[in-house]
Amino acid sequence: MDGRAGSGAGTEQGMSPSERRRHPRVGVMLMAALRSANGMFDCIVLDISRGGAKLTLGEPHAIGNAVSLVLGGFGTFRAQPVWQRGDVMGIRFLDPPETIANALNGLVP
Repeated sequence: MDGRAGSGAGTEQGMSPSERRRHPRVGVMLMAALRSANGMFDCIVLDISRGGAKLTLGEPHAIGNAVSLVLGGFGTFRAQPVWQRGDVMGIRFLDPPETIANALNGLVP
């Protein structure tokens, strides 16, 4: 034991967001739509994984807690917003990662 309190050894503390992610993200530029209780918003998916995606909405919107990402050619995915900075947001998919990977048909590892 090194005697340092709160060294963070063995925890996620001090790790970058990419090191904490469970699923590798793939950079993409896909036109999509985000459906929420507040309406339907055009967006661009900037990166995606089995666990979630980063999108840009073009302008900030109040989205709410439950959304669906509509990706033409792939399907509609239930999701939850986890962060938003201006017009960019991160969402977490609610379906199992294997279900997402199968629906995305080889787009994500």
